[in-house]
Amino acid sequence: DINVCILENYPECSNPRLFYIIPYFCGQHPRCREPGEWALERAKLNVNENFLLVGILEELEDVLLLLERFLPHYFKDVLSIYKNPEHRKLGNLTVTVKKTVPSPEAIQILYQRMRYEYEFYYYVKEQFHLLKRKFGLKSHIRKPRPRPEFFIPSPLETEEPIDDEEEDDEKWLEDIYKR
Repeated sequence: DINVCILENYPECSNPRLFYIIPYFCGQHPRCREPGEWALERAKLNVNENFLLVGILEELEDVLLLLERFLPHYFKDVLSIYKNPEHRKLGNLTVTVKKTVPSPEAIQILYQRMRYEYEFYYYVKEQFHLLKRKFGLKSHIRKPRPRPEFFIPSPLETEEPIDDEEEDDEKWLEDIYKR
């Protein structure tokens, strides 16, 4: 049971592998392997300086739209391919059997163990939404799951793009390529 695993500190639910997204974005420095503020801030910096786009799976269609816009040679018609019924069949081949929802106590422990990972996720999500705003992308986001406000401080949310015509889209994109 997932609750027993978390609450009784079984290795599968408490090992350092719970800290795995930040090291990927942080880099090869030894401190990138240690959960903490330093690795988190370095990962954020790398996202801003070294990646054209970091998307989030919950908004995959928007990620594909932006990729098609940024790199049309590689991603031409990617959304129509993704929506193709044949592709959809391939994506539904795996399901979780006997899925149980963790208790609130177990969720709180997981959030504490993964607090830097969650903070990084919300940062990337915010940056992704800002990028969508820049390009006026209005998505049809399903109602997001409620955030556990009592576990993690809530960063600025940018769920829907806001009309912002202060900066020309093409100039902004050119600036990215100059880096």
